[in-house]
Amino acid sequence: MHTQLLQRRAAAASPVGTVPKSAAMFSLFKFGKKRSNQYVAASAPAQSTSTELIEKTSQPTVASGSISHQDLYSGSTPLPAGKQLKLQLAVCYLPHPEKVHYGGEDAHFISDYGGGMMGVADGVGGWQESGVNPADYSRTLMLMSRAYLEGNDIFQEQAASRHGVLIDPRGALEAAHMNTKVPGSATACVMQLDQANGVLAAANLGDSGFLVIRDGKELIRSKPLQHYFDCPLQFGAFPEFVEATDTADMADLYSITLRPGDVIVAGTDGLWDNCYLSEIIAMSPRSPADAQSSADAIAATARRHASDTEFASPYTREALSQGLDLPWWDKLLGMSFKGGKLHLKQLTGGKMDDITVLVAFVEATDIPPPPAPPSAEAQMDSGAADAASGVPAPAPAQ
Repeated sequence: MHTQLLQRRAAAASPVGTVPKSAAMFSLFKFGKKRSNQYVAASAPAQSTSTELIEKTSQPTVASGSISHQDLYSGSTPLPAGKQLKLQLAVCYLPHPEKVHYGGEDAHFISDYGGGMMGVADGVGGWQESGVNPADYSRTLMLMSRAYLEGNDIFQEQAASRHGVLIDPRGALEAAHMNTKVPGSATACVMQLDQANGVLAAANLGDSGFLVIRDGKELIRSKPLQHYFDCPLQFGAFPEFVEATDTADMADLYSITLRPGDVIVAGTDGLWDNCYLSEIIAMSPRSPADAQSSADAIAATARRHASDTEFASPYTREALSQGLDLPWWDKLLGMSFKGGKLHLKQLTGGKMDDITVLVAFVEATDIPPPPAPPSAEAQMDSGAADAASGVPAPAPAQ
């Protein structure tokens, strides 16, 4: 049976389980408000739990906000001379089966700019009830985030005064939020490589997020930011389409020293609600060439769990930890004998949803040589061209 009990963003994002669809039952056991265009932000910003794993002498440049420093790792390994880090990026996106016809509601970007950056957003499905495509907001948010970091589109004039690559994931979220003026709302996470310092800079708001893997073990995972269980922080177009909104200054910031061989896995809640970290780590790539196959395998596993009514998913386990379970009559109807003992039925099942998985393998590459100065022959050719065009040659230095 398929449960509608643990509804998250909309009925289309409900988990798979064993609770009847009765509205009366749902009203008794519902534990989260349905998010919609009437969403109201908390009265006070969520407390930052940002974590910095970075060599103390090498801090990245983050243009906006402050970082809560908690030095969990300071033993970075210097790269050989002439080498720098680069992210080998891959993505796999599996829309909810009922949303394939319009591409689902998740959005993402990947880019090689500055050595590599990526972002992911999860549109709030409840907007469908107002005749709005929830994907419009998440896609625009990601387009604006990428344009801000690359200095394109409406940010070209602003980017003209920059010196080098801007490392500012929270600024990207803020700029995108301020310039996404369409109905909708979304969670979002943006990550970029600070190549000058060998650091991953990230900003996360809501329950999308990322995991960094080193030597086959979890190094750090971003913390989901929620107002209460199953109601994550999210961006919305205020005041045009929502009464209030969470903002980029409520996002957690991360600054993580990277090494060659590290792996970054990012995704929307469709990944984290259906896959355990141990499963993700086991399927992480072992080389840059494995990044795409790894993303595909992780997404496929999340989809398989989402469809499994008996799977004890991270989502339903979290619900149980919050004291949320099946009504007593379903527990009795589903009871079984195992190991000579009577076991009452518990809430189980994955949560069918859009699933976005981004994978980045950290590799060391050669630093490109600086541009060569123009040769004497080239300078002579340039002078001849100037003379032919009537442009006076520059006067010799005094």
